Amino acid sequence: MAAAFGLAVDAGAEAALLDYLDGRDMLIVLDNCEHVVGRAAALAETLLKRCAGLHLLATSREPLGAEGEWLFRLAPLELPPAGAAAFGAQAVQAYPSAQLFVERARAALDHFTLSDADAPLLAALCRQLEGLPLAIELAAARVDLFDLRGLAAQLDDSLDLLTRGRRTAPARHRTLRATLDWSYELLPDAERVLLRRLGVFDSAFTAAAAAAVAATAPLDEAAVLAGLENLAAKSLLTVAAGVGYRLLDATRAYAAERLAASDDALDSRRRHACYVLAAG
Repeated sequence: MAAAFGLAVDAGAEAALLDYLDGRDMLIVLDNCEHVVGRAAALAETLLKRCAGLHLLATSREPLGAEGEWLFRLAPLELPPAGAAAFGAQAVQAYPSAQLFVERARAALDHFTLSDADAPLLAALCRQLEGLPLAIELAAARVDLFDLRGLAAQLDDSLDLLTRGRRTAPARHRTLRATLDWSYELLPDAERVLLRRLGVFDSAFTAAAAAAVAATAPLDEAAVLAGLENLAAKSLLTVAAGVGYRLLDATRAYAAERLAASDDALDSRRRHACYVLAAG
C-alpha cells in the first residue's frame, strides 16, 4: 500500500503511510485479501483508528474479522428458474447469469445470437454452472468450439473444459481449476483434509453426516465441525437451508479429485457407505 502511494517501502512504511493518510478523505480498495487476510485485518484496524476520513473496501473469500467490519456477501448471479423450458430468448436474458453468458459469448464469437429454440438450453446451462460468474465466462469463451447443446453435454468435465480465461487475467482466474487450486492451497492442512473428504457427498449433507465420514485421524469431530464453519466462511461450502451444507458442483468435483489422489480415498468411501446404510 505504501508503494501504491509512492512512499518508501522500508521498516518505517506503516508509520509513513499513517502520516500520509491522516486528515485525508479517501476510499481505499484492498482487492483479493484472502492470502494476506490476517495482515490486511490488522492494517485495516490501524488505519481506521488513526484516519477518521478513510474508508476501506476489501474483497476476500473470507471475512477479515477486523473491528468495525460490515460484510456484504456476493451471491451467485440470479438463475433462470427450472421452469424456463418454455421461456424465449428475451425472457431468459432477463436473468443476470444468462446476460453475462450472452455478453461474453458475443465477445468470443461476434455473430453469436441466442434463439428462442436455444434459450432453454442456456437456462439449463446457467443452472448447471450455478450462477458462478467465472464459470459462466469460461464456458461462454468456448462457443466457438461447441454449440449450446454440445457445451452443456461437456460440462460434466467442467474442470477440464473451463480453461480459456483472458491471458491478462491473474493466473488463478484463467481456468476454473486454477481458481480452486488457489483457494485450496490457502487452506490450513486440517481444512484441506476435510474438504477432500467431503468430496464423497454428491448432494447436501448434515454436520452429523460430515462428522461420520470425516472424523478420523488427523481430524476429530470437533475439528470437523469447526472446519465446516471455516469452509463456509471461505465460500467453499454453501449453507443449505434446512439441511446443512453442500458443495457447489465444481468444488465437489475438485474435492473428489483431490480425495482420489490421497491416501484417504478408500476409507472415506467406506465410511460414507457405512453412514448411508446406517441412516437408511
